[in-house]
Amino acid sequence: MNRLLISTRYAQKRFLSSERILLTPKDVEIIRNPDNSLISSFLKTAGFTNSESKYNDIKLLKETMGENYNLYFLCLKDSEEVVSACQEITYKSLDSHSSSFQSWGISWNMQKYQGNGMLSYLMQTMADDLKAFKINAGGCVLPAMTAVWRQQLQSRIRGPVFYVSNYKVKDLVNPQTDYPDVTVKDINEKDLVEYDQSVFPYERSKYILEKFKNGVGKIAYDKNGKVSGMGLVTIHSSGDCVIGPMYANDKITAQAIFQNILSQMPIKDLKNIQIRCNDSFQDSTNWINPFLRQRHEMVQHSIVKFNRVIPEGLDYSKVFVNSNPTNAPI
Repeated sequence: MNRLLISTRYAQKRFLSSERILLTPKDVEIIRNPDNSLISSFLKTAGFTNSESKYNDIKLLKETMGENYNLYFLCLKDSEEVVSACQEITYKSLDSHSSSFQSWGISWNMQKYQGNGMLSYLMQTMADDLKAFKINAGGCVLPAMTAVWRQQLQSRIRGPVFYVSNYKVKDLVNPQTDYPDVTVKDINEKDLVEYDQSVFPYERSKYILEKFKNGVGKIAYDKNGKVSGMGLVTIHSSGDCVIGPMYANDKITAQAIFQNILSQMPIKDLKNIQIRCNDSFQDSTNWINPFLRQRHEMVQHSIVKFNRVIPEGLDYSKVFVNSNPTNAPI
């Protein structure tokens, strides 16, 4: 855990919140890659409804992405009170002809310091530290944070919009449809990594392998024995679960994967389930319909935005559910 010195070019800047809490650079410090104890404390005080999910994902990124993962906290000096937080992941291209990129996320600011430039200040320091202006940088930005991202990352290139839906698990139904041309099996690590890289041609193999150990994950094969899809439902001890990623060649394959997963989920022990989709193709929004007892309703979550280009090779045509919008643009 590294505590960074505050840049002197902000020495005269003042930050004032709506509660008249005056902060100066002397009052705060930046912590790069905090320990798990501080992360846990931050998630509890931040008021996230899915704090367990966020903690597990941050921990997984730290363990699997190594030096390509960076988490920054802006804290009150000599305190564990986090004022702002942001993360960055560098994804190395698997194609020598394509460039690597930075995926930014979290972009959180404590409510009582809203409007005083704290998050903007943190992101500016991160951008300088990580040389974000010399590489393609961006990710999935929440609508409320678009202006900050545009200011600090110059993220003006727009990609798909992601939506989120939340249901009670009891609202799910298994239609028990027959899918004769799709065979769904337990995870084969080689097939999992290769299919993931066909959709997301950047290095995250350790991350995706570990992620698929934290829930019910499946691989699909077509009638010729070729891999045609992959899907995961992550299950948390709270009883909440999340679909994603769900990558497939077509809607039928995605539905076959989820039906198989659904049949193995401990439904009686589960409470809520989250589903995400994107607007790049219609099947991403309607593939889940046969499994819902009610109308599928979506709320906008985030927009893919980058400072140069949407990363090359991302195959949105297969993204029925993205992996995690906080961590990657797909």
